[in-house]
Amino acid sequence: MKKKLISLVFASFASLGVSAAPVTFAGSQNQLAATVSFELVGNQLQVVLSNTGAADVRTGEQVLTAVFFDLGAAVSLQAISALSGAATYTGTSFVSAAGSNVGGEWAYKTVTQYGATAGISSSSLGSVFGQDDRIDVNSNLDGPLRPDGLQYGITTATDNRGTGASGVAGSPLTAGSVSFLFDVVGALDLDSISKVTFQYGIALGEPNFSGKLQDGSGGGTVPEPASLALAGAALLGLAATRRRRRG
Repeated sequence: MKKKLISLVFASFASLGVSAAPVTFAGSQNQLAATVSFELVGNQLQVVLSNTGAADVRTGEQVLTAVFFDLGAAVSLQAISALSGAATYTGTSFVSAAGSNVGGEWAYKTVTQYGATAGISSSSLGSVFGQDDRIDVNSNLDGPLRPDGLQYGITTATDNRGTGASGVAGSPLTAGSVSFLFDVVGALDLDSISKVTFQYGIALGEPNFSGKLQDGSGGGTVPEPASLALAGAALLGLAATRRRRRG
C-alpha cells in the first residue's frame, strides 16, 4: 500500500507538469551563432545562453551579450542567479572558474524590444538595462554598478584569448555559456515562448538575429504554487482515509 501511495504521488506531480523537456532556440548570422534553452525544474525556470560560433572573437560585435524572448501568457519571472558555464578571462589572464556567480554583471527585466517581453543582458545596451535590473544587486565584479560595455559577455568556446581589439582583450569575458535561474510566477507553458532574438555587442544597432525553435524540443507547463498545494492536500487526505479504513 505504501508503494502504491508513493507511486500515486509521483504520478500526480507528473500530471501537473512539475518538470518538462527543455525548449531550445538557435540562430546564426555570418560567423555568429547562438542557442538558448528554457527548462522547467519544479516551479523554476533555467535559461542557458550559449555562444556556439566557431570563429575567433576579435571585436565586440562578436561577443554575445543578450537574449530577448516573449513568455506568452500572463507570466512573470523573478531572477535568482546567474552562473558562468565555463572559465572567465580578461585577455589571457584567468578571472574565475566555471560555476562562478556572475549575477552582478547580468541583468533581467521586462522589455519591449524586438517584439519580446523579457530580456537578459550583460550590457546596458544604451539605457535598456540599469543597475537595479542586475540579477545580484549585492555583487559588482567589474566596472560601474549598471551593466556596462562588454564585461562578462560570452565568447565562443574556441576563442583565442590572446587576440582581439582592446575592448575584447581588456574585458572579462566568459567562454561558451551562462546559466540563469528564475522563480516563475504564474503558469508558464514552454510552448508559448517565442520571438527569441540574440544580441551581440554593446548597442541594439550591432549584430542581432532571431532564434528558431529546434526540432525535438519539448514543452510543458509549470503549475502555480496553489495547484501544487492543492495536489499535496488531496494526497494527504487520501492517505488519511486509507489509514482510517485500515483501523
